[in-house]
Amino acid sequence: MSEEIPESELAKRLGISRDSVAGHRKRALSRGEDWRKAGRVIVYTKSGAERLIKLVGVTIPPDEKKSPTAATNGHSDEELTFIQGNFVNRRIIKAKRKNGELVMVRVGSSKNFTPKDHLDNPMSFPARQEGAVWVITRPLPRWRGKW
Repeated sequence: MSEEIPESELAKRLGISRDSVAGHRKRALSRGEDWRKAGRVIVYTKSGAERLIKLVGVTIPPDEKKSPTAATNGHSDEELTFIQGNFVNRRIIKAKRKNGELVMVRVGSSKNFTPKDHLDNPMSFPARQEGAVWVITRPLPRWRGKW
């Protein structure tokens, strides 16, 4: 079996909980054909992952990779610019991608993010998209507006 994906990684890419994926696996997928155990890890075949996607009803945008089992590139960080913070959930900020799209980014704490840094430049940071969620990939600002 050449293309396989672990259950935890598949759950991340689909944006649902691992318990939900396991429930669908137990109910509708067959062992050996759609999934197997590799040591302590459950891995899905390409056909099993595609069947699970149909069961869950998740639509994959056309700009993403065609195969759900394709390996992710470790260099997928993108430079984002801070737009807004101070939400009720302090672990979320709004940022803008280079193409102008506004995205929500998961951070440890949004209290030190400001639209302009201490040198009056837009506050930018690298982030990575993990499934449906963006995550900051550098340490958080230590002081208000300062890295």
